[in-house]
Amino acid sequence: MRKAKQRMMIIISLLIFIMTGCGAEGTQDAGLGAAENSGPENNTEFPSDETSVSWQADYFRLGNRYNLTLSTDCNIFGCYIEAGKVLLDNIEKENFSVKETFILSDASLIEGMAADREGNVYLLENREDSSGFWKVDADGSLQDYARMELEDTEDAEDIYLKGIYTDQNGYFYVWCEMIVPEMAMLEGRESEVWHWEDRVYVKDGQLKTIFYEKIADRAGTQVLNFQVSMDGTPFFFVKDYDGAYIQEIDVDKKERKEMVRLAQTADSIDIDSADNLEHMVSVDNGFLYCLDNVLFEFHYDTQKAEKVLNLSSYGIFSSDILFLAKNRESYEIIDNHGGSGHSEYISLALGKTEKKTVTLGVTMPVQALEKAVAEFNRYSSGYRVEIVDYFSQAGNYEDADEKLKLDVVTGKAPDIIDVSGVDYSMFSDKGVLADLYDFMQEDAEVSKEMLVQSVAKAYEDEGHLYSIAPAFQLHSMWGYGDVTGGRSGVTFGELFRILESSGKDLNAIAGFSGDEPVLTRLCTVSMDEFINWENRTCDFDGEYFKEALSFAKEYTGNYTGGTWSERIHNREVVMSVGIISSVADYQIQKELYGGDVAFIGYPVAEGSGTVIDFRGSAVAINAKKEDRAGAWEFIKFYLLQGYDGQGFPVIQEQFDRVLEAAMTEDYLIDEDGRAEKYRKEYYYDGGTDIFVYAATQEDVDTVIELVESAENRFEFHSTIQNIINEEAEGYFSGQVDLDKTVEKIQNRVSLLLQE
Repeated sequence: MRKAKQRMMIIISLLIFIMTGCGAEGTQDAGLGAAENSGPENNTEFPSDETSVSWQADYFRLGNRYNLTLSTDCNIFGCYIEAGKVLLDNIEKENFSVKETFILSDASLIEGMAADREGNVYLLENREDSSGFWKVDADGSLQDYARMELEDTEDAEDIYLKGIYTDQNGYFYVWCEMIVPEMAMLEGRESEVWHWEDRVYVKDGQLKTIFYEKIADRAGTQVLNFQVSMDGTPFFFVKDYDGAYIQEIDVDKKERKEMVRLAQTADSIDIDSADNLEHMVSVDNGFLYCLDNVLFEFHYDTQKAEKVLNLSSYGIFSSDILFLAKNRESYEIIDNHGGSGHSEYISLALGKTEKKTVTLGVTMPVQALEKAVAEFNRYSSGYRVEIVDYFSQAGNYEDADEKLKLDVVTGKAPDIIDVSGVDYSMFSDKGVLADLYDFMQEDAEVSKEMLVQSVAKAYEDEGHLYSIAPAFQLHSMWGYGDVTGGRSGVTFGELFRILESSGKDLNAIAGFSGDEPVLTRLCTVSMDEFINWENRTCDFDGEYFKEALSFAKEYTGNYTGGTWSERIHNREVVMSVGIISSVADYQIQKELYGGDVAFIGYPVAEGSGTVIDFRGSAVAINAKKEDRAGAWEFIKFYLLQGYDGQGFPVIQEQFDRVLEAAMTEDYLIDEDGRAEKYRKEYYYDGGTDIFVYAATQEDVDTVIELVESAENRFEFHSTIQNIINEEAEGYFSGQVDLDKTVEKIQNRVSLLLQE
């Protein structure tokens, strides 16, 4: 019986480390020498020199977008699929032109490529009925597909080829994974048990098997990678319950050597992250790997992992990489750059740059922001952004957050600050953040008038704008139109009366997150109503906040079962709180409420009750830096180019285009060539399917009105919220009355604001 198991493996580039292609004498020369340590990535201080030694990147566009690539001394080989056929381009490295394109007849998918010492290139393929390889001779001619035997696989299931490798002695190594059976005693009976197993077949120059080695994936053991070192030694890289280890294969003795455990120290490989390593590549005395979009080199002699460079700083993402190698005094990378439709060859070498370095401080890296940094660095002619990751320095989020805030207040922070998780309102009046409107007044490309005005006004502090993001979303409350009665911006008292007139109480409102206290949500949508940030005063002992506390205490949700749609349809739920981040979100809610839905907003002291929240990372400029031009150049790029289709754009022109696209039908071409209308969004809650297509003008007008009505900003102030939640516990448990609770909160927050 076949045992089902989810495959656990890292994303691995199928790479070759003995690179030839111009004749038998052409082998890869490894070793960067002492120059490797002179780059800025090894400097703990923020780079500041206008002209400094750093990694310089040269980019060369390749002809197609490849699935698999191999770089040799003189050529690049790239596989891709076109019109159902597998093609192989032979590209000359001298000018990056396609020398010849081969059609691999009847091929389905190439699983790996390798070059031997004579310059022949081998392509590994797995078919339903066989495994085998294609060969491109050193003279450039393609040989027919040849079958290859994998011994002792008669009883195996789901055989996956994972790579082919070579060494200087003419041996080949075919790495594969499969499910295999074995007999074991279970409940007193001998039974057949299935498990995953990694195998490496060692083959001679004619690809005949000499022997194979295997490691079973069980009892916590997992093969993360197989490689051939620079001196020709094949080895497994394995993780188990005790950490990670390397186990070499002795080809002469046809056996595995004793395992060698890797050190578990702060500057070694993080064992917990070992199965997330990407693109392991053998180099002299160690190997390269990527983790969290950073390129590292692990050294066998010191057992230390050294950071080489942050790939984002050079416009590269590890998830896009097809090929990685260290070649003499440079690095080679072949990747698929975003949605460009083509692959590219990148050479990284140490050199002097005229670009000015701008630093970006983040509590924790976020992929969307890293992508914006990568794109900016690729195209900016005058500046390069380096990310300063406070989390990696501090080791945990709380300490990282506190260190970043301290650096901001003292002026020691990087040039640009990701303030998404920072309570910057606590110090926005201290002159530590620059007013972005000042830059917009002097810039011909971006102006205050180009922004969605309600968003800009919501995030202003006394007419100043200290942070910005490319996108936003809305937090609001909505419900049946015959219940809300067309009202919005109601107080708690008005909301209770509206519900009472419909025979309901506050538990007929659904949508509060199960892992977030109701009080926290009520505060994040209205904190600006309780605090005057300019005067450093607060009002937590007034009637409005008392009503918010009472609401949070009485609200239980009163969930009685059934799906969300059923509860709305049965009018157990008559209102919902949540997020609107697209026209389609509104259309779904409209369908759930039977076409009769209206926005009433959160209970507030004033305003519509609909609040604005930056989606993604909001960034600010450190006002303490003398040269802020580079910081503004990145923020401008991020604002104009950083919208990724999630939420609504902050730029009005982009916002208008998104709304126009919402009213345009999308189509897919089916297998018969017919155009079929395709959904904008899909909703399913276990009981109801909702398919959303092109919006009407009325739908769009409703969303526009909602955006324009939003006045407050959605903000989580962790320090203040912790005080509120701590003191509210006594009130919720009945140990402290309401007046005493708000008095304690008022006193503690007042003291905090005066610090």
